Amino acid sequence: MRLLALEIERTVDGDVRGWLPVNEFTRVPSGGPGLAAVAMLVDALGGATALPAADPDWAITADLSIHLLPTGPIGELRADAHVRRRGRRTLVLDFDLLGDEAVPAGTATGSFTVVARPAHLVDVTFDTAGPRHLMIDPSPDGSDVLDRPYLEELGLVEHEPGVITIELRPEVSNNLSALHGAVHTAVMDAASASLGRPLLGPDAETSDVHLAFLNLARPGPMRAEAVAVGPPSPEGDRLTAEVRLVDADGRLCSYATTSVVTA
Repeated sequence: MRLLALEIERTVDGDVRGWLPVNEFTRVPSGGPGLAAVAMLVDALGGATALPAADPDWAITADLSIHLLPTGPIGELRADAHVRRRGRRTLVLDFDLLGDEAVPAGTATGSFTVVARPAHLVDVTFDTAGPRHLMIDPSPDGSDVLDRPYLEELGLVEHEPGVITIELRPEVSNNLSALHGAVHTAVMDAASASLGRPLLGPDAETSDVHLAFLNLARPGPMRAEAVAVGPPSPEGDRLTAEVRLVDADGRLCSYATTSVVTA
């Protein structure tokens, strides 16, 4: 969140929204933000919305769906979070995505499971209102600045088309010492686009994902493999894929269906 310079705002009415700067390190060939960076914004806002709603318990992401629209070049993405269901054990949110405050950029939905609060998080408290500000304060020495492509910063390694691995380390872990939910999505994004490039062209990018979280992803390294669901579209500009992510013990940790398009 610090590297992406994500911002958040909470109104006194309970609305939560956030912003992602779109730059050369988060932009995909079509000009909008890459799905991996959008997933971090959505997941972070989801947590910022779901955790106070679940208090005194905790909430973890159960599934996440993101559908991106082609925006052309934009400089900033805004996401507005809405609570659609607040049950005893489940919270369902949706998100409106907007580019440069005017361009429709897509939608997202996420469900969160309410669980007992982990013992090491008993003292965590949540803001209930506040003006627009950075989600994570910048480091005092200014060293935490994204200066290379976001997927590269995450440490993803492509082994062959559709096959991506990532090592588990603190920078990509959540507060349960497992792979962060948004990083799951980034790996699915990378595997899908990697599969699509030889089939659709070098500017292939992931536009849609529906991701189900099945198990905490640990130990590492994690491996994601994308396979095509049928051939590309007759026009040669779209591909559907399924992606499975397993940990070093071979456990299936998450499963996704994705769409890959040409820019």
